[in-house]
Amino acid sequence: MTDVHRDVHPAHYLAKSKQWLTGQSQEIAAAEDIPTFIRVVSWNIDCMRPEAELRLDAALSYLQHQVFKCRSNRKCPEPCAILLQGVLATAFTTILHNKWVQNFFVVIPSTTDAWPKLAKYGTVTLVSRSLRITKSFSIHFGCSELQRHAIFVDVKLSGLLDATQAPQSSESTVTLRIANTHLEPLPDGASMREKQLKLVADALTQDGLFGGVVGGDFNAITPNDSAVVESVGLWDAWNGDDADERGFTWGYQPRSPFAPGRLDKLVYTPRPGFFMDTPKKIAIGKKYGKPTRRRWISDHYALLTRVQCVYFASDASDYDPSDHGHVQQGLKEQRNFETCSLDHPLVSHSPPRSKFIIPIHPGTDSRSRRQSWKRLFRMKSSRISFRRD
Repeated sequence: MTDVHRDVHPAHYLAKSKQWLTGQSQEIAAAEDIPTFIRVVSWNIDCMRPEAELRLDAALSYLQHQVFKCRSNRKCPEPCAILLQGVLATAFTTILHNKWVQNFFVVIPSTTDAWPKLAKYGTVTLVSRSLRITKSFSIHFGCSELQRHAIFVDVKLSGLLDATQAPQSSESTVTLRIANTHLEPLPDGASMREKQLKLVADALTQDGLFGGVVGGDFNAITPNDSAVVESVGLWDAWNGDDADERGFTWGYQPRSPFAPGRLDKLVYTPRPGFFMDTPKKIAIGKKYGKPTRRRWISDHYALLTRVQCVYFASDASDYDPSDHGHVQQGLKEQRNFETCSLDHPLVSHSPPRSKFIIPIHPGTDSRSRRQSWKRLFRMKSSRISFRRD
């Protein structure tokens, strides 16, 4: 079978008419308010267990209240994308009926008709309305026996480290592509998983993109799965390897007769200026239901990360490979300052060397621009003042 590429329509909720409409929400932030970062959550909520609607509703409530700290349905989350896998077609409307989702998210796709024809479950991506969506589409994998597919969405981010330092420009606004997928399961599906991830990787490296992120259930259960990510040209945001139990995301809720493993991953396209925090496991031990009848929301843990794209202007005549390192260190200090976590610093991933510099002060001498940023990032984190979106 051949792979099927098709456009998919996002849906946003119109409170006045109390209905979901296809297309981008009209409540789009002004150009100067384009976020400088995005938080990404990936979670397989398990299509095999009963009470899919109740579990999905509990999952959304957990993300709202405990992950994004939105205590009410009127509290806007940070710029974010929530990648859900294993959503049963019969439970899809649970997402659309959620008040927090209605108020602050665009849902992609707008209907399960966008999934492969015979699919009983699939992937759904929620994008906060604070982000500008420029494109959304899907790929139905022809090499799948179980109607697996991927959902893609392009969003705009500011490429400036600190939006207060310089005005937005078309050059400093970048496009990030986010993919959501659920790869073929079982040991026999290993060759299909590699082909499927290669299709996703190719879509993340197309012209006009700053970079891409893919999250989902990779079903990485064979030794060969560990090498697949790099073989298709992507980088794994996890610091360890697939045998490191600290990274395991499945096999504990409940204890499985099969060996636990790191089935779920967040990976990205490597390039200068692309910063991604080491994914954090969330939804550990989370249950729903009455006190006398508590059940796991999912057999998978969820993953949370933060992505930031820093736009660099090429200037080979003023090459200094340490520039990228100073930016990376500054972002690490910013993360520690914002989270007040000195014992557990978040590590940002990015290629270690770069021939680029940061265009924060257009029109000035490039060398003076570089030196000013080096001085900034040598400051202690307690003295750095960053704007929060």
